[in-house]
Amino acid sequence: MSFSLIEPIVAQITPPGMAAIAVIRISGKDCIELVAKHFSQPGKLIQAPGNSILHGYFLDEQREAIDEVLLYIYRAPASYTGDDTVEISCHGNPRLAARILKTLLLSARLANPGEFTLRALHNGKLDLIQAEAVNDLINAPTRKGETAALSQLRGGLSDTINELLEQIINLRMRCEMGIDFADQDLPPIDEQVLAQDLASLLGRLRQMIASAQHGRLIREGFRLCLAGAPNSGKSSLFNAFLKQNRAIVTPHPGTTRDYLEESISLEGYWIILFDTAGLRESTDLIEQEGIKLSKQLMREADLVLYLVDASTCEGLPQPDNADKTLIVLSKADLVSPQKLAELKSKAAHDVAASSVKAEGGLDELYSAILSRLEQNKEDSDTPLVTNTRHLAALQVCAEALSNAQEALKQAMGFEFVAFDLIAASAALEEIIGLVSPDDILNRIFSDFCIGK
Repeated sequence: MSFSLIEPIVAQITPPGMAAIAVIRISGKDCIELVAKHFSQPGKLIQAPGNSILHGYFLDEQREAIDEVLLYIYRAPASYTGDDTVEISCHGNPRLAARILKTLLLSARLANPGEFTLRALHNGKLDLIQAEAVNDLINAPTRKGETAALSQLRGGLSDTINELLEQIINLRMRCEMGIDFADQDLPPIDEQVLAQDLASLLGRLRQMIASAQHGRLIREGFRLCLAGAPNSGKSSLFNAFLKQNRAIVTPHPGTTRDYLEESISLEGYWIILFDTAGLRESTDLIEQEGIKLSKQLMREADLVLYLVDASTCEGLPQPDNADKTLIVLSKADLVSPQKLAELKSKAAHDVAASSVKAEGGLDELYSAILSRLEQNKEDSDTPLVTNTRHLAALQVCAEALSNAQEALKQAMGFEFVAFDLIAASAALEEIIGLVSPDDILNRIFSDFCIGK
């Protein structure tokens, strides 16, 4: 990194625009003395203990008051960044906040995106998992995402990674003792116990890797594609999900030529919803392109809702990818319960009935979607992995442990087992930031807002 992690940095940490208050944070070496030069009670600020609040006026270079402010003083290491920090709360007029920020920038540097959190990482206040969770919590679009990010911020995943890392290091030490003291009169390493410990570690890692599928859906969203023949009710269902008339609905086939995309929350899950062109044979070149795009979206979706008009169908289609397809009997209010039951009984795959007009007509469909959402959900004792960087490192660790197992099984020697265990340790160390190349840190923190 080309910038200093000591010099004072400053940024507005509340959103821009009119508000009741605005908050400006300054952190780093001599930041309290810097603010004191522009405070109406400088001596009181210099002597103020940490976790205290002072009232006064912020002054410009000519010692004229800009605004009445409250100062929140945090002394190192008891601050968010681990350095001395002052947060200045002023009235939420953007011009006042800008004048205060401009005055402070005469002696401090504007913070880079995520630099306050980067300093917290550098000073040991957070590990890299927790630092990433800060940004995830700020940007979480749903309750499930907020819960997952908060759990990681509180150290749930970090504790598990550190525990696994300690176990791997202990196994490596046992192997290295077997190497270094092979000629000593010491009891031999119990290879059976070593194999059992390796298998136990690998099992826990594989559970965490399996949880990543569910974690990805929480963090990145569940891609739900509405598909089916023209006039099967896709656009009506799309509007019902959104609770507004977003898609044009007409009795004429081929109304939808392009796809529509919107996001909704379903029981705390983030759903990315696609309404697509009806699937049929067509000589219209524009409609053909729409159908081609529909098929592409179906391939990329996590779940395809394939709509069939229950009022006209006699049998159900056989989808190409049944594992990620749910047949939806739309317009269920137009047929009898007996016919719905008969159609469902003939189905070889999951089927749900829906009606956008009947009261509670989407309940069965919502339940079926939630069942698919939670089918990859792991036991609550397994920490949820939501970050693709973490998943990649866990997969490297699992592969290294599997290689160590094979080396032990093939009696290749403890040197080879230890070598693979070193690789496994390095992968976990990268997750929590013990090994953090600058390019990785730059990529992670570039997504943060400036005030965090």
